[in-house]
Amino acid sequence: MDESDEKPTPIQLMSVAEMGGCPEVDLHGKDVIDAETTVEGFLSRAYRDGDPVVKIVHGKGTGKLQDVIRKLLRDHPLVVASGGSSRMDEMGAVIYAVMRLPV
Repeated sequence: MDESDEKPTPIQLMSVAEMGGCPEVDLHGKDVIDAETTVEGFLSRAYRDGDPVVKIVHGKGTGKLQDVIRKLLRDHPLVVASGGSSRMDEMGAVIYAVMRLPV
């Protein structure tokens, strides 16, 4: 197997996504129930469309929404990995999720 056959790791995919170009959803102004519903639909569309990574903007606020979204992603069957952004302007306000590939 040569290097061109190797699949990128979830960390590599999230790093590339931080540079822009992946689908995103903005949860500003949503309560927890609306945010969960929105993210569920967003993840389903991303999976259907074959998007490898998505960006979820939850904002900083109290941290409650961030905690709920992190748990949702951790337990979600369509998500392989997730993590907060390492970009200074997104830290604590954005989570990237690496999607399972459609079968």
